[in-house]
Amino acid sequence: MKNLLNAFPLASFIVGTDGYVVDANDKALSLFGQDIVGRTFLEVVRNPNVSDAIEDALEQKSHRHCEWSTTKATTDIVYHVTASWIVAEDILVTFQDVTDIEHSLQARQEFVTNVSHELKTPLTAMLGFLETLQLMDTSEPEAQRRFIVMMAQETQRMNRLVSDLLSLNSVQANERIRPSDPIDLGTLIENVVANLQGLATQSQTQLIFTPPQKAPVVFGDGDQLRQVAINLIENAIKYARSSDIVISLSDEAYQPMLRREGIVLTVEDHGSGIAAIHIPRLTERFYRVDDHRGRDIGGTGLGLSIVKHIVSRHRGRIRIKSTLGRGSQFSIYLPKN
Repeated sequence: MKNLLNAFPLASFIVGTDGYVVDANDKALSLFGQDIVGRTFLEVVRNPNVSDAIEDALEQKSHRHCEWSTTKATTDIVYHVTASWIVAEDILVTFQDVTDIEHSLQARQEFVTNVSHELKTPLTAMLGFLETLQLMDTSEPEAQRRFIVMMAQETQRMNRLVSDLLSLNSVQANERIRPSDPIDLGTLIENVVANLQGLATQSQTQLIFTPPQKAPVVFGDGDQLRQVAINLIENAIKYARSSDIVISLSDEAYQPMLRREGIVLTVEDHGSGIAAIHIPRLTERFYRVDDHRGRDIGGTGLGLSIVKHIVSRHRGRIRIKSTLGRGSQFSIYLPKN
């Protein structure tokens, strides 16, 4: 019986008709302790849902299922518990760890909620503008023009959100497929900087980029790497507070972060900075340090999440350093090949 239980991929133990644990596999001993054999199931799993499932299975000679939530160290764990009647009127109790599945379902629900909220805000504003225009006197062309401009802004905001959602979906769909085109990063970054220089000038900032002497080449997806550079530099422009933004590209060298030869793209500003409490969550979907300000400057809350998934697809790493009042530094580590 011991060998049979150890063949199970799940933590499992057997409960006799008297309510005592008569045998357990190694996974169950690791989960509940080495001395559970000979103790009652009420002592082993102190949870009313599990106790009820085992008692019902014993009484009805049937199968029962339940969920058991517990905490291991500082992590919440969720188990799907099955109590099954077997030969000799004993009960086989198995514990399947479904924490990842639960987290995935929760993340999906949060994603739908966030998308609904982000779309509802501009839609509500547009409905209000339309109702006002319908009731407005035609002799007020200037007021009508202002409302039309505001409607155009809200429409652009929804368009940016939908575009970012489609981009995020595309990146995630191909995240396991590693790109293999040789990309000249120096030329790519130089073109991005040239295209964004006008936007920087409007924001009273200056983009500073000195290409490396030897053009660094990585294998990747040119469009996605361009999107990474655009997102990082545009973010810096939005928060730089009229200061210079320095973009740098390292030479090919051994990168301890990657444990191999690689290249580092760094975008550094001297703006307001980010509090340390926010940094671990910056790449989460829809996470904003300042929710209202982020929307005012046109952010969707998806830019850094897209960057994270693109970098992951390229087998790279992202590191963020920031100090309040002194600015932020975003570094992208990309393997050479």
